[in-house]
Amino acid sequence: MTDHAPSLAPPRRILLATDLRSHSDRALDRAVQLARQWQAELHVVHVLAPGNEESWPTAPSWRQAPTTAAMAERQIRRDLAGDVPGLVLHVTDGDPAEAILESAARGQCELIVLGTGETATHALGHVTETLLRKSPASLLVVRERPHGGYGHVLVGTDFTAESRHGLTAAAGWFPAARLALMHVLDIPYKSLWLDAGRNEELARMEMATMQSFLADTPLPPEVRAQVLPLVEHGHPEVMLREYVVEKEADLVVISAFRRGLAFHLLVGGTSRRIVPAVPTDVLLVRAPSD
Repeated sequence: MTDHAPSLAPPRRILLATDLRSHSDRALDRAVQLARQWQAELHVVHVLAPGNEESWPTAPSWRQAPTTAAMAERQIRRDLAGDVPGLVLHVTDGDPAEAILESAARGQCELIVLGTGETATHALGHVTETLLRKSPASLLVVRERPHGGYGHVLVGTDFTAESRHGLTAAAGWFPAARLALMHVLDIPYKSLWLDAGRNEELARMEMATMQSFLADTPLPPEVRAQVLPLVEHGHPEVMLREYVVEKEADLVVISAFRRGLAFHLLVGGTSRRIVPAVPTDVLLVRAPSD
């Protein structure tokens, strides 16, 4: 068992990033659902497009024309359509990714929620990729329309400390969900150097490592006993996608530290491959740097 058990408590402050287009509606619904489930503060940030201020050349003298910021705030409140605990609105301008990061830091938000206009298997947009690389907060990329809380969560692991944090976060944030834990080993040209007997031996070794990883993860015994362990061979993004499609998981959880450029060039590309490849919501849990 690890000496320092991470907190299983869900975020207390959530930041929803919205551009008010249609693909943001699902992220808004999910952020509201999570804020209500966790009794968390909900911060909403909208970044104004440059040069988008409305003009009213024929407005009557008694009319005070609303600013673009005021109209954006009005639409956000209308879209929320109900009371949201601890609602805080940020309507700002500038580079969208940097404005989102600044709003999250100012509000001390532990989770950023955003939608994506990209379909699965396509490249990430600039804002999503920047947040994956730079955000100190965890990041939830929403694709699916919410139908209640998450019910079937697939957690990816490479047996590192940060992936253990991802598992404990999934268990603590979504206690009612079924949990599956998947390790994917990508062995180039495996069939050329592993015969059937050695392949079976390798599979047993990997499952033993998985069981040891689970045993060393600070989870309540009853939660640990319900985790479904899976060991697969192939590309991580492919195996995760296939499980989601066949078993109808509604959330994939991966985890990472916020590291420098060299790490992302050599190792960290896995997250950037998984997020666009998986056809459901993806949560990147940001592990504490210590």
